[in-house]
Amino acid sequence: MPVRIAIIGAGAVSDYHHVPGIRIDKRCELVAVCDPNEALLEQRQKEWGPTKKTTRYEDIANDPDIDAVISATPNFTHLPISVACSEGGKHVMCEKPLGLNFEESARMYRAARDRGLRHMTAFTYRFAPSMRYLRHLWKRGDLGVPRHFRSQRFLDWPETSWGWRQYKHLAGAGDLFDMTIHRIDFAQDLMGPIKTLCGAAVNFVPRDKTPDGKPCEPSNVDDWSALIGLFEGGAVGVWEGSTLMKGYHNNGFGHEWAEVNGSEGSAVYRLQDPNNILLSRGGKPMESVPVPEEFLVIPGSPRKPHEGVPSTVFRYDLVYEFVSAIVEGRDAIPGFDHGARAQAVADAVLESYEKRTWVDVKQDLG
Repeated sequence: MPVRIAIIGAGAVSDYHHVPGIRIDKRCELVAVCDPNEALLEQRQKEWGPTKKTTRYEDIANDPDIDAVISATPNFTHLPISVACSEGGKHVMCEKPLGLNFEESARMYRAARDRGLRHMTAFTYRFAPSMRYLRHLWKRGDLGVPRHFRSQRFLDWPETSWGWRQYKHLAGAGDLFDMTIHRIDFAQDLMGPIKTLCGAAVNFVPRDKTPDGKPCEPSNVDDWSALIGLFEGGAVGVWEGSTLMKGYHNNGFGHEWAEVNGSEGSAVYRLQDPNNILLSRGGKPMESVPVPEEFLVIPGSPRKPHEGVPSTVFRYDLVYEFVSAIVEGRDAIPGFDHGARAQAVADAVLESYEKRTWVDVKQDLG
């Protein structure tokens, strides 16, 4: 029997990432959709095909004919939805950040772990071909002893309202939780845990008007964030993210640069060109190197590596990993534990800026 999946949150992320991933994987099927917007539910019935539909996530959590849930809802809803679905015996993949803080994320992790359920954080960029190949080279030791990690994520977004995303009580934070947290995650995946850091998260734009010019409450979250971190293994890292970088729109993909430097060489992942990496070994200048065929998709994925927009299609592999973990009875990667540990770092950035000091990162999941 196929893994029966429900989507909670029928917005753009589900349409862009998750539904295409479900469609190409014959081991699963979309059986239900939940969203408070009834008009959107009707629209998705036409676009995604007929399924069960409801405006209440509790209906999904309690439905015995649903095996797994993908939650793509506003940040403040992640905790109650994920815990309810875990209590209902559902495997859960949830968008990042997992919660409004580390404590919420750790609770989500424990709710799934203690019931023996599969759990997954939708850290999309882990599945980018160039990031996967970079990780392979790094872990194999091709670049020598780890020294530095460096990340830039620059976007040129309109300076109008972000809706719920621009309020701390609903989103937790802005760029830090939305974009930089991805780069925190794959830095820890590559380099190990971050033990201490200093950081900042600053708001430049009030965003007090909607895109159609109507007034709204101004934003109280960051639109720029940065941190310097020390890894437990002795390496160092620098991160910067912003939605206000003029000239970096790039058809919506923006600019991303994630670089690792070792004692024997360096490598760079770029979202703008995810099927190639920049690589330097043996003292040679960096050059663009194609990602080998075996790293263009995760093993077994039905996705065709040379079809579609490269910066988009690798995202479909999230569903394949989630379903594989369910079918094989193993932990999904990245799990809620990875999501919670990344959020512990992001929380420490907020604390560091508030106190204007270095902060130790606490990542005990309980």
